[in-house]
Amino acid sequence: MPRNLSTAATLKILRYKRLQSTNATAYRLAQQSAPEWTVVVADVQTKGRGRGGNKWESPSGGLWFSILLRPNLPSRRLFLLQFLAATAMRDAIGNETGLDVMLKWPNDLVLGSAKLGGILIESKTQGERVSFAILGIGLNVNQGKAQLPSGATSLHMISGKKYDLSLLLRAILDQIRSSFDNLSHPSKIMDEWWRSSIHRSLRVQVTLPKDTVTGISRAIDEDGSLLIETDDHRIRRVNEGSLRILND
Repeated sequence: MPRNLSTAATLKILRYKRLQSTNATAYRLAQQSAPEWTVVVADVQTKGRGRGGNKWESPSGGLWFSILLRPNLPSRRLFLLQFLAATAMRDAIGNETGLDVMLKWPNDLVLGSAKLGGILIESKTQGERVSFAILGIGLNVNQGKAQLPSGATSLHMISGKKYDLSLLLRAILDQIRSSFDNLSHPSKIMDEWWRSSIHRSLRVQVTLPKDTVTGISRAIDEDGSLLIETDDHRIRRVNEGSLRILND
């Protein structure tokens, strides 16, 4: 059974030793009419997943949690949660650790050139409105190299320090909550995200299901699309895919 760590205001944090997926548990609670700002935290996830159904390694030492939200949003604006949360996480981590976390389209947090964390949103809609959304977050905190997949890093690996997971979780939650009013200002959310983008004005390649787009990363649009200036000087709008920064 979970332990209720906090019932302050509208925040309810439920911590589990082990779950298959915090998103799946939060989704089930949402269907059972759990209140907004219910937060499901697991020390370990055995079937954590990232974007596109990819497996997300979730060993002890990281922060694996999902937030139940009931935002007053049309479903076409659901993507705003992802960009708002990424910027809030960057700010909270910077305040707590002094590390300069950057953001990578569409849903990654990076330190140096390595992946530090990611965001996964799952939702239920009713008509054209969001009934509820699950904001799933994975953050590598205290793991060592042996616990991480290739291309990933942790706060501990960069700083050499160990961090209090509960304090870091609280800082991230507080930052997300304090930023929530920005949902009514999409341009502000996207501008703040873009200022922290690791690939701003750099040459990138985005792999799509049936195509590849190469060019200069020029901007992020209000609908979450990445705008790439291709080699023939056209602007290509990309709304999905896997991005890598080119060094040529």
